[in-house]
Formats: sequence, C-alpha cells, structure tokens
Amino acid sequence: MSGQDLSVAEHVETAVFKNALRAIVGSVSIVASGQGADRRGLTVTAAVSLCVDPPMVLACINRSAEAHDVILRTGAFSWNVLSADQIQLAERFAALDGSKGASRFSPTDWDEMATGVPVLRQSVCSFDCRLQDSVEVATHTIMIGAVVAQSHDQDKVPLIYSLGRFGRIEHFESAK
Repeated sequence: MSGQDLSVAEHVETAVFKNALRAIVGSVSIVASGQGADRRGLTVTAAVSLCVDPPMVLACINRSAEAHDVILRTGAFSWNVLSADQIQLAERFAALDGSKGASRFSPTDWDEMATGVPVLRQSVCSFDCRLQDSVEVATHTIMIGAVVAQSHDQDKVPLIYSLGRFGRIEHFESAK
C-alpha cells in the first residue's frame, strides 16, 4: 500500500468529507517535541495506539505544523491525552489564543521523562516516545512512536471533541 498514487480522480468532495468528520468523537491530545526554546506542540485528535507488543502509538501531524520538523529532527515526541478540565490548554495549542512556539508551554504544566521532550503533568495519560518511523501521506506525516515511558491518572476524565465542541464522556450501564 505504501507508495500508492493518492491523486485518485474519483473521491468525495473535501467539504462533504470534512463535514462528516465533524461527527466523529475524538479524544483531545497535545503532541509535543523539542527542548527549551525549541519546544513545539499542537492539539490533535488523530493520535491512537498502534500495538501493545511492543507498545507503539501513532500521531498524524500536518507537515505545516511547527512541531512537525521538530519531531523529525529530535526523533522523539510525547502524546498527552487531555482531561476535561484542560480545554484552555487544547485551545492554546490549537493557536486559538494566537500563541506560537515555546510560549505555549508553562513551566508549571510540563515535565520530562526518558526522551527529554515535554510531557504534560496533569494529563489523563502521557506517552513519551522515540520516533520509530514516519510515513508521508498527502498533507500529513504519520509519526510512529515506540513508547519508552508513560504516566496515567485513572481518576481523570478525558476531554473529547465532536461537532465543533468540547465535551466529556458519559458512561451508560449495560442492558445485560
């Protein structure tokens, strides 16, 4: 499948596709990389586990994002799943407040683990990853990371995004 021609003549219209994607519920995360003044990060919903043996994740990063080249240069990134009380962080790293670069990182919110990239302290879970591989597809690069360290707070409720709005999950009792 790699190297396939993606300039397919027949495909759904971009606007129609984007509208359908809005209905999908995604967890809200920040992918971060770099150190010091070279730190960069962005809000994403396109990050997931890839496999558990060995532990690997993937994140789809737009090649125009500030963090893209930093991830490739450093060979490491963190995937930080936000909690429902971290909407302000999601907005900051989506540049909704106009911030850019290392100014998005508050020293009180971030720490480091094994690779030295920024890891969010109060996240639902964070995965510190060494870049295992990258695959360019259209406007994005799929960053595949081997998880070398992690944190998890099972008491935190994940932040989700759907239909252009943030929310939180609600669990239902099984009908069984």
